[in-house]
Amino acid sequence: MTSTESIRGIIYKDQPCWIPSHMNYGKLAIDRMLRAKDKVALIDGKTGQQITFVELVQLVVNAASSLIRLGVKRDEVVAVCSENRTEFLITTIATWCSGATVTFLNPAYSKNELEHTISISKPKYVFLSPETHNKFYSTIVRIKIVEKFFIFGDSVNDATISKFNDLIKTYVNIDNFKPVSDPVNGLAQTALILYSSGTTGLPKGAKLTHLNLITTTNQPSHITKDLVFLSNAPWSNTFGIMSTMDELVHNRTIVYLTRFNIEQYLSYIQKYRVGVLLAVPPLVVALTKSPIIQNYDVSSVEFIYSGGAPLDLGVINEVKQRFKGLKHVLQGYGMTEVTGTLTEETDTESKPGSVGKIAIGNIVKIADIETGKALGPKQEGEVRVKGATLFGGYIGKNLKDELDDEGYFKTGDICYYDEDGYFFFVDRIKELIKYKAGQVAPSELEAILLQHPGVKDAGVIGKPDPMVGELPTAFVVKMPGSTVTDKELVDFVADKVSSWKKLRGGVYFVEDIPKTPSGKILRRLLRDYLKKPVSKL
Repeated sequence: MTSTESIRGIIYKDQPCWIPSHMNYGKLAIDRMLRAKDKVALIDGKTGQQITFVELVQLVVNAASSLIRLGVKRDEVVAVCSENRTEFLITTIATWCSGATVTFLNPAYSKNELEHTISISKPKYVFLSPETHNKFYSTIVRIKIVEKFFIFGDSVNDATISKFNDLIKTYVNIDNFKPVSDPVNGLAQTALILYSSGTTGLPKGAKLTHLNLITTTNQPSHITKDLVFLSNAPWSNTFGIMSTMDELVHNRTIVYLTRFNIEQYLSYIQKYRVGVLLAVPPLVVALTKSPIIQNYDVSSVEFIYSGGAPLDLGVINEVKQRFKGLKHVLQGYGMTEVTGTLTEETDTESKPGSVGKIAIGNIVKIADIETGKALGPKQEGEVRVKGATLFGGYIGKNLKDELDDEGYFKTGDICYYDEDGYFFFVDRIKELIKYKAGQVAPSELEAILLQHPGVKDAGVIGKPDPMVGELPTAFVVKMPGSTVTDKELVDFVADKVSSWKKLRGGVYFVEDIPKTPSGKILRRLLRDYLKKPVSKL
């Protein structure tokens, strides 16, 4: 292999990482952004409001100086609870510069999830948008953990809440600004608390260090050409914030959405001549199914970069038919615990169906599930990882409890790699369906179901059976106007799979497939569906 090395089944990218002596990711981010000066950094797709890189840095420096002056200290937690808006990123980068730790409270949380995450990270300061203020303010106050609130915009008039605009109005000379007088210990200090996807229960708080974040800046941009990026991924989740920060430090212009509407999405592609779509899999699937694409000029789109969950080759081929100028659909595979990206495709290194090669900063082995022994090419096993991107552990838990005997983090994912170093995702260990002696990957059956013209979305789980273990069972969202039947879909899948993979548990029609913001199916909720009367599905 050329750029990827493999020794006795251990795979890594043989390339040094550049780490600045100050070890502050916020400082590194503003230094990188200043290279682009008057180039547009962010465009609010809805309002059309634009901000250049130098303007963005100026506001970050103003906000960071205000936070330091207000007494925000190292290791104190600052939470941002907001939909995507420019103030979100200003606050985030400014917090890093101040030496404090930032976390995100997802505006899509239920009140129970909000209370759970606040109890984990215990933020001293919270920044709210007008929308999240209306939704969550009284709940957060009742928890009695937060000491001070800030509000974005001017629509909320409450003397007990400080205005974000007051933090950024005091001008500070960029050249004279120095992040935190006390140097950051980037090896150990937590810069960002993100939450695991919660596919198996309530999320856990994962601690990412400055070193973790700085290492990701050594990973090359997915696209070498200077194109406009469009993203609707919430910045409150790992894919959203890491993909956005990656493009900003590589000086790309990003058009962002506050919330998703497919007609608006397509209109932004046309209006801003977008060249790259940063898209989670449900969005890519929606683009393959939507009949209105033909009403918009999407010829500017050259690349789609998808992460959060794997895309099937059938979906990739279908979306290429919709976007005539599309050169590549690139995929990446990662998780919060490795600071976003573990493997990735780029416009210079890609292979159909793969999730790319190892990203800089990761050391990976594919391990036999039973013995932990490292496996060779084309052998399926658990992904285990260590390296400079590996997180600092979950809040309240010892990281060593998550590692194997050789110090590798056990991800619970099943993958294999080929002789060229490209990785292929199979499924989660806990999500594999065990039918008699065979194992069934739900993602394989979901990909087949999505090929049917009457299927808008699908999710597959195992239905417990005392005789055979589990029966592959599908939940399906029909396309509008479709008359497809459950038997038709059972037969459709049966023609394309081995006998043990047939949908012996049947097909249930539902209104939607529950998913995380990054596109992972919440199979535990699908299992709950099985406990309901058939008439309630």
